[in-house]
Amino acid sequence: MKPNILSMESYVPGRTIEGAVKLSSNENPLGPSPLALAAAKKALSEVHRYPDGSCAGLRAEIGELWELEADSILVANGSDELIVLLAAVLIGPGSNAVGARQTFSQYRYAVRLFGGEMREKSLLSGLYDLSGMLELINPDTKVLFVCNPNNPTGTYGSSQDLESFLREVPTNIVVVLDEAYADFADANDFPNSRTLLEEFPNLLILRTFSKIYGLAGLRIGYAVGRQELIAAMAKAAMPFNVNSLAQAAARAALADTEHRDKTLRLVHTEREFLRSELSKRGIFSYPTQANFICFALEREISGIWEWIARKGIALRGLSSFGLPKMARYTLGGRAHNRLLLKILDELPTR
Repeated sequence: MKPNILSMESYVPGRTIEGAVKLSSNENPLGPSPLALAAAKKALSEVHRYPDGSCAGLRAEIGELWELEADSILVANGSDELIVLLAAVLIGPGSNAVGARQTFSQYRYAVRLFGGEMREKSLLSGLYDLSGMLELINPDTKVLFVCNPNNPTGTYGSSQDLESFLREVPTNIVVVLDEAYADFADANDFPNSRTLLEEFPNLLILRTFSKIYGLAGLRIGYAVGRQELIAAMAKAAMPFNVNSLAQAAARAALADTEHRDKTLRLVHTEREFLRSELSKRGIFSYPTQANFICFALEREISGIWEWIARKGIALRGLSSFGLPKMARYTLGGRAHNRLLLKILDELPTR
């Protein structure tokens, strides 16, 4: 077997147990758009036929949203596949990519899958150490990964910080800006990636339908970038990699602004409520721009995860991220969030 495969770590998903509310995977607490559900059901009658391999209709609609040509957009089987496709195009033995240690593990997975080296810098106070990442660049660096807002901390790099960083990156290195949670950001200085794309052609932006659109189970995401890179990634993709139900649901979800707005209202309201309540209890949490909150307890989460789950909430322990005393909790409705607080209030001292 290949040594690079043997050295890889398996992905650790958010888990749950029977009777607990699963708030460990940053899924949309409102579920999918009713319009998306109806579109997927309608598409069922055509599942004996292969899907549109180019996702032409969906790419055109995403292009309208971004005011870009469809050739600048690639749709794939979730952001995970997009990351692998990029690695397939750029990474090989002797090359490397640069990112953060406490972030989405699929960057590391994709780089190692193709025999590359993943060079990582730890977060500073929950934020990307962008200056430190620049120091890790060498002539063999092909890709830089930035998750903004970051998973699992929910923290973000400001427009000024990101622009300064991009100006320092050699233009032959692709910068992946993973914006899986960007829809939830409302900070005044959160970067406008569409504007950045015009100035920095080495930028590749990733978005997903799993979070704000509630389609995690259908596995669909998209990349936006320069046409040459998008075309190369498309060549590396398997035929018919995005199923017809996912395409139909995604197109309908894009059109359902009412469901999107309802999701944003819930997340913004509950984010403020929960962070305030945790602060009152002396529980540290990172300021978050995502649909989840990352907080710290005085002991390792792995030792109390099941106790918390038995009380009704399945959250995500972050030992796999190198943060054993921290938990990531997907913002739910007010009843779920009050239940979490009640559980934390009742935690045994030891």
